[in-house]
Amino acid sequence: MQQPVNLKLVRIKPLFGFIKAFFSSKSHLSSSVKTMFFSVLILVINMLTGILTARFLGPSGRGEQAAMVLWSQFLAFSFTFGMPSAIIYNVKKNMKDSAKLYSTAVLMGLTAGLLAMCLGILVLPYWLRSYSDSVVLFSQWSMAIVPLIVLSQINNAMMQVRGEYKLFNRLRFLIPLSTLIGLALLILTKTMTPYTSAVAYLAPAVPFYIWTTVRLLRQYQWVIKDIYRSFQTLIRYGIGSYGNDLMGNVSYYIDQIVIIGLLNPTELGLYAVAVSLSRVVNIFSTSIIVVLFPKASGLPKDKVVDMTFRVYRISTCVALLCSLMIMLVAPFVMPLLYGPDFREAISVFRMLLLEVSISGGTMVLAQAFMALGKPKIVTILQGLGLLVVIPLLTVLIPKFGLAGAGMAILSSGILRFIFILINVKFTLKTKLPRLLLNKEDIRWLLSAITAYKAK
Repeated sequence: MQQPVNLKLVRIKPLFGFIKAFFSSKSHLSSSVKTMFFSVLILVINMLTGILTARFLGPSGRGEQAAMVLWSQFLAFSFTFGMPSAIIYNVKKNMKDSAKLYSTAVLMGLTAGLLAMCLGILVLPYWLRSYSDSVVLFSQWSMAIVPLIVLSQINNAMMQVRGEYKLFNRLRFLIPLSTLIGLALLILTKTMTPYTSAVAYLAPAVPFYIWTTVRLLRQYQWVIKDIYRSFQTLIRYGIGSYGNDLMGNVSYYIDQIVIIGLLNPTELGLYAVAVSLSRVVNIFSTSIIVVLFPKASGLPKDKVVDMTFRVYRISTCVALLCSLMIMLVAPFVMPLLYGPDFREAISVFRMLLLEVSISGGTMVLAQAFMALGKPKIVTILQGLGLLVVIPLLTVLIPKFGLAGAGMAILSSGILRFIFILINVKFTLKTKLPRLLLNKEDIRWLLSAITAYKAK
């Protein structure tokens, strides 16, 4: 007797096969979606860690923790000297020199990290003078991790150019997951303080950074032949790109750095929660940038511009829609998640959401200049934003408090967006493509998905 056919199983199998094929693919679209998928997971974990620290430390304790954790990350990213971008650009063009370039980059990264560590130890007592001596001392000890963070950026660049997005995404996921587990243990053992929670944020990354460096060195071995030539190759592109990396990093942290000197720990805690939660929508641009720059490097100008603007239109449209929905539910969700003490952060949170959507789209467009060997334009872009945001922060924060910080950051984001559009037209000497999502973009996206389904 013939067995009845399970129609649900028949429908599920092709769908499961499509999902499996899509996530095993190494294409541009698949890599972007997989990176975004992991970014969503990381975002959820970061939200949970933020909720736990806010709930158990309160605004004041959260502010002290932010002050202790912030500086090691800021100084490490500020002392990369453009090496991650230089690795991607030069290894992509000269794969045969990969071992030489990576070995040289590791030595450069260690040197730069040690310089950043020494600078942090000397500067922090002056910058954090309004905080307790124990907070300052902990921040100085946290500088020990700076060289490893610099190396991690070089390792991430190598994994991207090698197409190892699976490993890259797993490492990005495991580090915040380890932090979440550490915070949970602190809560269970009733040892949660600003200091122990700061350790939970910093320490879990150390074994992952060391393992990744050892793994890549085993694959490439130490190749110090022609090290000076490799240094020249990396530094030539790196210095041009460094301004972009430095300005981008400063732009990312400048609000919190300035606020540390202008606001008390409680107000800093409110702002830190608003910033971390507003970067929910940043996953669309950051996930795409990770894949877009390596993929676009070496392509003709017309293809680079077309690819970049199409990705911009799709990602920015989704980011703005998500921002609008989050703005609407913020008055109900933020007090529920973080507690009633954080209700004051809602207004600045909304402004930061809009700024993140605009700035994310700006950095997607900036990848066209990076891929075409014009990183200095992006450096000027970031510098222009800082020239505006620093004076605005110092003027508006004393007058309007947290809302003034939001006004300053949003104004800087809008200005940078206008600047990048002007340079697309006049520096790249190309007609400015459409900025709004259209039916052709949707058809392109659907056709790409359909093509994978057919495979």
